[in-house]
Order: sequence, then C-alpha cells, then structure tokens
Amino acid sequence: MGKPLQLVTLNMQEKKVEVNEEALDHLKKIFNRIGTQKVAIVSVMGAFRGGKSFLLDLFLRFLRYEEANGPSTEEPPPERADGQPCPLPAWMTHAGAQIEGHSNETVDGFRFKGGMDACTEGNWVWSEPFIRMVNGKPVALLLMDTQGAWGGEMTKEQSATIFGLTAVISSKQIYNINMQIQQDKVENLAYFMNFAQDALRKARDDKDPGNVKPFQTLDFLVRDWANFEDEWTMEECKTQMADHLRRHVDPKTVVENSTAETMQNMFENIGCFCMPHPGRKIQNSKWNGNVKDIEPDFIRFIDEYVREVFTTGLEVKTLLGEELTTFTLPHVLRDFVKSFQDSAPVAMSFVEAMTNATVLMAKEKFLKSYTKKFDDETSKHPRGVDKAEFEKIHRSISGDIQSQFKSATILGSDSARDDTWKDIADQIDSLYKRYAEENSRRLEQALVVFANLAILGCALFALDRISDWACDWWLQTCKDLSSLMLLAYLPIFVYISYFVWKLVQERGKMEAAACGAEMWKEMVRLMGVYGELVKKLQASDLVNFGKRAIGAVQALVSSASKKGESKKDK
Repeated sequence: MGKPLQLVTLNMQEKKVEVNEEALDHLKKIFNRIGTQKVAIVSVMGAFRGGKSFLLDLFLRFLRYEEANGPSTEEPPPERADGQPCPLPAWMTHAGAQIEGHSNETVDGFRFKGGMDACTEGNWVWSEPFIRMVNGKPVALLLMDTQGAWGGEMTKEQSATIFGLTAVISSKQIYNINMQIQQDKVENLAYFMNFAQDALRKARDDKDPGNVKPFQTLDFLVRDWANFEDEWTMEECKTQMADHLRRHVDPKTVVENSTAETMQNMFENIGCFCMPHPGRKIQNSKWNGNVKDIEPDFIRFIDEYVREVFTTGLEVKTLLGEELTTFTLPHVLRDFVKSFQDSAPVAMSFVEAMTNATVLMAKEKFLKSYTKKFDDETSKHPRGVDKAEFEKIHRSISGDIQSQFKSATILGSDSARDDTWKDIADQIDSLYKRYAEENSRRLEQALVVFANLAILGCALFALDRISDWACDWWLQTCKDLSSLMLLAYLPIFVYISYFVWKLVQERGKMEAAACGAEMWKEMVRLMGVYGELVKKLQASDLVNFGKRAIGAVQALVSSASKKGESKKDK
C-alpha cells in the first residue's frame, strides 16, 4: 500500500529547508526494487488548509483501482445537462466506504482533517510509485503533497522554497485555490516561480537554457466554484473554465500583463479546472471520510479531472530538456534543496513593505505605552499592590491601549490588523506576567526593610536578658545599661508590630505570615554577613570597642545623674 514520506522538512530553529535523508534512503530502496524508470511527478500545492491532502487521497483511489483492475470500462456518467445525479464511479468505492487519510489512525493515505487543522509540513510523496504508460512506455508516477503557503510559523522565504522546489521537480503542478483565480494568487505564484528559476539557474551552474522553459505543466485547480449553471453540459463548463483562465494569465487580456507574460515564459502548458463544492459535511471536523457524503456534482467533476491528469495529461519529468529517472531523482532533489538554501528571494512589494513598517511601529508604540503606564502606577506602591487591585490596573491600561489601537493607522487588510492586535495582546500578557511576578516579590518583601532594625532589637533584648542574669544585681552600670537597652528595643518592637498589624488588616494573616517569613530569611542572611565581619576583626579591636562602648555608656549615665542632682538642689 505504501505510506507518506516526508522528503523535505523545515528546520525552524535555523530557518531553512532540509532533505530528510532517512525518507530519501527509503525511497531509493524502492527505486532499486523497481529498477531504473522514467519518472513523472504530480504535485498539489496552494494555501494552507485548502484540501490538498483530501484531493491527493482521491488520486490514490483512482490510481490504485486502475493498477489493480486496468483502465475503467464503465459506461460514462449521464450528461450533466440531463439533470440526473452522477453515480459513484467504481474507482471511488472499490477501496471501501471511507477515504484514506480521514483520521490520525489511518496510514494508507495522505492525512487530512476537517475543520481548521493543517496537517502537512514540508514536501511529502507517496512511497510506492504507480507504473503508468506514457506514450507507450512505462513511467514511475509519484504523488507529492506540499505544505500550505504561509502555514503556521513558515516565513515567506520558506514558503517560496517549498513552492519553488515543488515546481522544479514536478511534471504537473496543481495550484489548488479557492473560489476563483485572483491576481494576488497569480502574483504570489510568480514570486515563488522567480525564486525557483533563480535556484534552478544556480543548480545548473548558470548555464543558458536557451529557449527551453524551466517548468512543465501548471493547472489552476479552482475549488468551490459556484458559477456553473445547472443546465450546462460538461463542455459548456469547460468553456467557462478556459475563459476564466484567459482573463488572468493571457497577456493579451490582462491589463497589467507583466506577471502574465512571466508565467507564460516559465511554463510549457497552463490550464484551469474548476470544481464545485464537495458538500458541507466534508468541512465538519468530525467527518468520517464516507464517500457517500460527497455531492454528486463534485463526483462528476473529480472523475473527469483525474482522467485528464493521469490518462491524457501525464508527462515524463524533464529538467531543461533532460528526462528524470528513478536513479537521478534523489541526487537532483539534494542539489535543488541546497541551491534553494543559497538563493535569495526577490524584494517585497512597496505595499507589503509599508504594511510591515506600520505593523512594527504600532507594536513598538503600544507596548511602550503599556510599559510606561504600568511603571507609573507601580511606582506609587513601592511595597506592592493587592492582587485584585493589580489586575484591575492591568485591565484598565489594556482597555486604553486597545481603544488607541482601533484609531491607529495600520496599512493592510482587516485580518492584518487583527493579527497585529493579537500579537500586541500576547506581548502585553507576557509583560503583565513579568509585572505580576515583580509585584508578588514586592508584596512578600514588605517587611524585609525592617530586617536590620529587628536584628538590633533582638540583640539589645538578648543583651538585656544576659545583663539581668550576669551583673544587674551587683553592678549599677549594668543596671543603667539595661534600662537604656529597654528604652531602645521596646520602641523597635512596637514600631515593627504596628506595621505587621497594618499588613494583617490589609492583606490577611497568610500574606502577613509570608512577609514575616521573608523578613526572617533576610535577618538570617544579615546575621551571616555580620558574623563574617566579626571574624575578620582582631581580638584587640573587639576589646577596645567594648571598652569605648562601656565608657560612653558610663559617661552618659554619669551626665544624667549629675543633671538629676542639680535639679534636686535647685
């Protein structure tokens, strides 16, 4: 049955595209088994979440059926204009009722999901080639799935690399787009193709290719087309497809025809096929892949398209006139990945540059405004703010910033503005978390400033207790000293107790206890610092310091006694 192989991966850390050597070695073993064959590669590319993998799973069903049973001999479906629904063809039901790849558990198809999940990353191929006859000769056909442009964290350069690489190695490149061909879609494709052409030139050592066009066939596959009339035949629908293509890629009809001329000079063939919507059930993220849920009109058109792609429109892959084989493909893939890494993409447009500039300036302006306002608020509360009040400040400032943003000038679409605000909001949330952590530290350290004072009070209290036991009962100086220490540490304890009481009233017992614990940690740290200082002092220094301190106290006590006796005499 085979399996999907991711041949090309994105290295997001180094912002570059790389070959998956393990997957490429697996593919080489399969090539060795089937022998040297010419190669055809049909790839599907387009914007992310566009249903590319779903389309490739339908391709797999068609190819597996014809490989097992040969070309279909079924009667053609009733003409569309007759109004009869198109029955399910045998190739769509032969492998079962559910399409491969509809869930994470299935491994026999390109994985896709309904809803908004983007599943494909890099470039994938189906590991088992299908042997098809092209001009009477066997050809090994590979199906390729391509990561959507601008999906997830991809840069424009990475999108250009993925798309350009797909163009270089594909014999038929299907550009999967929604609703209609638009000029920006053509310009984006031209951007990628210019990038690919430059990489192709470097890979070929700057050789002049002459009049050979660098790429083969491009199909614009327009999904969810809503312009077919019910009474039209298939031929009338195809006439409308051709008219739609001509309006966008024919230099004679396109007003700004430089891009159209570029596309015509790059591809040997450019076609267009439009398909109606497959049905609302398909969009549901819980869709189980049942083929009976697909709309009959979509079935009619997909049946017509797969026969065009794989029967009448299949080509051998050529590079500047040389046919690619199973032997040369792995080497060519490595060379082109390297050349894409060395290539620089073309410059962005003026509008895009201005859009990026206004977005960057808006981000810088509003983040600075948020930081300044929050700094102003927090500076008013050096010991922290209650958590509820802190969150209220954040909401108020964020609301002001959002109001200012709505009136700001930012070039680009509404989605670009929305993405810009989302980015600003995410960064504001990160800043808020940082401020909240700082506020928590301030709250916890509300009593830390009293650590030195608390150490002094505890030391005086301890000395007073020692004095009571050692010398107060026989030495007047000790008794006087104890009185002075009492007059010192008692106000210290009262002062600190007042702030603790205030803290309990404002924040509760738990917060006060946490602050007390932080103060105790600081006291322990400071006592360690003071202990180290004491160790560095000489013993004689300590004795002299003690004598001077006792002398100062005795002088103070003596002075106080003389003043008392003088007042008594008067």
